[in-house]
Amino acid sequence: MPTRVRSFAPGPSMLPDEVLTEYQASIAHYADTGLGILELGHRSGQFEQLYNTTVERLRALIGIPAGYELLLLHGGARFQFMMLPANHLGPDAVADYLVTGHFAAAAAAEAAVYGYVNIAASTHADCYLRLPSPDETSLTPTARYVHYTSNNTEMGTQFKQPPSAPPGTWLACDASSDLLTRSFDIARHGLIYATSHKNLGTAGVAFVVVRADLLEPVRQLPPFLSYFTHAQAGSRFNTPPVTAIFVLNLMANWTSRQGGVAAMETLSTAKSQLLYRTIDDSDFYTGLVDRDNRSRVNVTFALPTAELEAEFQTEAARQGLVGLWGYRKVGHLRASLFNAISLDTVGQLAEFMEQFARAKRRRLPRHLRGGEARVLR
Repeated sequence: MPTRVRSFAPGPSMLPDEVLTEYQASIAHYADTGLGILELGHRSGQFEQLYNTTVERLRALIGIPAGYELLLLHGGARFQFMMLPANHLGPDAVADYLVTGHFAAAAAAEAAVYGYVNIAASTHADCYLRLPSPDETSLTPTARYVHYTSNNTEMGTQFKQPPSAPPGTWLACDASSDLLTRSFDIARHGLIYATSHKNLGTAGVAFVVVRADLLEPVRQLPPFLSYFTHAQAGSRFNTPPVTAIFVLNLMANWTSRQGGVAAMETLSTAKSQLLYRTIDDSDFYTGLVDRDNRSRVNVTFALPTAELEAEFQTEAARQGLVGLWGYRKVGHLRASLFNAISLDTVGQLAEFMEQFARAKRRRLPRHLRGGEARVLR
């Protein structure tokens, strides 16, 4: 078998070794069923127990209060770009969207199929390298909801606190990248959703927390598109992604053993600070985004030339450090520091970055050091 590498890819993310070991053992034998987890029936008592345990662990980890439903659905976060407005944005209603990245823009575009979308703020003109200030944000007093993306995976920005919303308007959040890396004030939101393949496990599950009074859709929908349908069926209106839910359960258990969300937040801060310090103390690397808006989960940076960025990835891979490519519409480099990435692993990346800079900077003209000429602004 090849040596196991450390992946900084934006997803599917690395899984802890302990989780992989538990999953591997369950492929052939799950519990006392005489079956492997890939074969487990979704109407069986064993899956009922697995599902309930998973939901209980996640509710405890995230601090989901009474009065909110937790749904585990198909389709990942992208399906929620459509499902949220289909359920909650009527043809005469308005929803405010904060467009702070490519995925936030896609969410707004899909919502516009169902009702009026007010782009309350956008940093597209600045290549999404920063977040909008409150002064730049124009909210609709009667909006049905305000949608924001808590962490911009592709560019590497992050809301430190949820944005404001007018009285009577609830927040909807795409928390795909930073759920379980920090605490969320669930009570300030009507709905939070996330894909599973970053901090929650592997691809295949859409994690949705929705306030109970928001389960009923504002229009008649096919049953599969209604949150109410899935809540009534315990997320089993159709065959759920059994194996992905099993991995979700393993990750929830692993996160609890590490000390829960509070410990993950401390670790996330330490990892990102180490990497940003390596970038900021160098005349070879340049961080892409505004320092006040930097993400603790996705660290983006540039080298002086595209050739050096390609060389950086090749040499890093030889050291067992992979997945450092930037988002396809952005380029440059990105290190995604999801929960399964240890502080030691980030330290290895930082050490490689310092060694690479020492070896390569001497051949560069001084005006190219730092990468400023290549960062789109």
